[in-house]
Amino acid sequence: MKYAFTKDEERTLMAVFDTAIPAMSVEELLKIAPGLSGEVDADSVAAFAAEVPSQVPGLREELHTLLPAFLTPEKMAELKMVLGLMRGYFGSLALTGSLTPFESQPIAVREKQLLAWKISVIPTFRKIYDSLVKLGVALYVRNSVLVRKVMRYDPPPVPKAKEYYDYSFLSVSEAAAKKWDAIIVGSGSGGGVAAKAMAEAGMRILIIEKGPNIDLSKSYDEPYALAHMYERGILMATEDDSVALVAGAVLGGGSTVNWAASLQTPAAVREGWTKEFGLPYFTSPQFQADLDYVCDVMRNKILLEGARRLGYTRANVPQNNGGESHGCGHNCANGCVSGGKKGGVHKWLADAARAGASFLHADVRRIDFVNRVASGVTIREGESEVSITAPRIVVAGGSLNSPALLLRSRVRNPRIGASIFVHPTNYVYATFKEDMHPTEGVILTSVVSEFANLTPGGYGPRIETGLMQPVLSMCLLPWSGGEVHKGRLARHSHMVGLIVITRDKDCGRVKLDKHGDAAVHYSVSATDSNNIQTGTVGAAEILKAMGAEEIIVAARGVPSWKTGDDWDEWTTQVRTTRPAAYGSAHQMAANRMSSRPADGACDPNGALYGVSGVWVADASVLPTSSGVNPMITTMAVAQMVARGVVEGWQAGNVTSASTTAKL
Repeated sequence: MKYAFTKDEERTLMAVFDTAIPAMSVEELLKIAPGLSGEVDADSVAAFAAEVPSQVPGLREELHTLLPAFLTPEKMAELKMVLGLMRGYFGSLALTGSLTPFESQPIAVREKQLLAWKISVIPTFRKIYDSLVKLGVALYVRNSVLVRKVMRYDPPPVPKAKEYYDYSFLSVSEAAAKKWDAIIVGSGSGGGVAAKAMAEAGMRILIIEKGPNIDLSKSYDEPYALAHMYERGILMATEDDSVALVAGAVLGGGSTVNWAASLQTPAAVREGWTKEFGLPYFTSPQFQADLDYVCDVMRNKILLEGARRLGYTRANVPQNNGGESHGCGHNCANGCVSGGKKGGVHKWLADAARAGASFLHADVRRIDFVNRVASGVTIREGESEVSITAPRIVVAGGSLNSPALLLRSRVRNPRIGASIFVHPTNYVYATFKEDMHPTEGVILTSVVSEFANLTPGGYGPRIETGLMQPVLSMCLLPWSGGEVHKGRLARHSHMVGLIVITRDKDCGRVKLDKHGDAAVHYSVSATDSNNIQTGTVGAAEILKAMGAEEIIVAARGVPSWKTGDDWDEWTTQVRTTRPAAYGSAHQMAANRMSSRPADGACDPNGALYGVSGVWVADASVLPTSSGVNPMITTMAVAQMVARGVVEGWQAGNVTSASTTAKL
């Protein structure tokens, strides 16, 4: 095994991890998790109380293999620099106020230092805390057998799909030798719909996906899925590290790992897109027909009941499950090998393959042009590059990778990547006296829209039920000290997590890093943060109405609320404090469409301004944030884009709007 860290660096990391999840007495553990002794055998409780991350088999190995595989060289260098400062005398003085290196301090002092960094006014200190503590918790929960036993997280085996399509992939040489009518780059929600429409029309299409194809005859757990099915091993974030970016990087893209929510575009959003961007399609019967079509092809109790008691606007969330039950222990996020979720792999891409579409596993580095007309793509194969020719290119790599591809292709279109929205999201956790079985059943079945119009134009948060698989949910759970956090891990089976997901009004930009990959420059604006804070209070109200004993929010310096605490005082603090960090599972609009080239990268048909033969058919072509889970909206728009491509092919031409932009 190649070691990514020196022994000294590893020792410093282990000192942080063992502070974040320390050894403690059984008595102290049971004070925080009082019901544990009646739920888990005494030997396991004692072993868990004594366990620290540095003793967990496999954790050190993952530290050396996962981080260098998914962090950029710059991020790794930054981490190593911090570890060096923490280990040296003068670096320790700058970071901690003491000449004693961090690892040599007593654990109580180390914990105090981490808590000080957490609420520091200096962004660098907060960043050190966020990175190191979350990393330690995530690696511990990924690898510890004891923590899962204490959590009582033992999901039943996921049933295999009754039938599934056995995909085959061409070799690079085979793909390069064939003649194609079109190449689709990416296989997510938009790419899958476009592939089905174009293949069934008779077009010879090649779908190129850089992510792996999962073996549907096997089952995958959360640690495997996070490392192999998500962009950069789920370690991607905005350039300032304020928003964690969660995006599928697997055959089927987001449709393979999303939570199956199938919500149609809200009326206020449709109207805004038509008026602001000159796009009558979104208020036309055709858009509704496209929405209904993709829904027809595919065909949470705490949240709904708590909202009902408060009189909040609420609704069930349709699922893309074909009308069948698919309670899978939250396995939707692990690739859904059961086939219960009718995403790209189990429906759209399979239909495309049956109609003759071909597949290639490769990383597309650029689109090739001759006189501003697309002529094919260039892929990376090892250290070399190979060109594959086609007169039509449909870009469907998502709002992170699609703008990066177009920027690498040197398309002189200033709107490419210029308007990314991310639906900034915050978790609100609660513990209950009774066992909540947080990973049983379907993840996301209900939504509360009470606060969805806080800002004119339909901007504001919706509240949904969150994924509670241990690794992701517990590393996002706010850390308030080592023993407290360890006790909260033991309370996982008594927890519920709600997400406050906000339609952001303000956007960021996708640029290229020095390696030619996506770098997202985005910070949550004051307006959007205020909306999230209001939604966070609303989520807390729901949880309190359902009898929560403790409510935990991700805001720096805000303690948890416990039964008996002053509710008004606490909610005022939550409402006026920005969240410590945000997550994003919905990236949209980086290459948005508009009737005016000055406002959008693509025309109303999804064709890229400035060149011919290139269309965008993924969430990046939406005009702004959608306000709801964007899968259905993306699919409907992809159906429209594909329809135009097919019509042009049937007429024997390649058409797209063009400006005076030059390559």
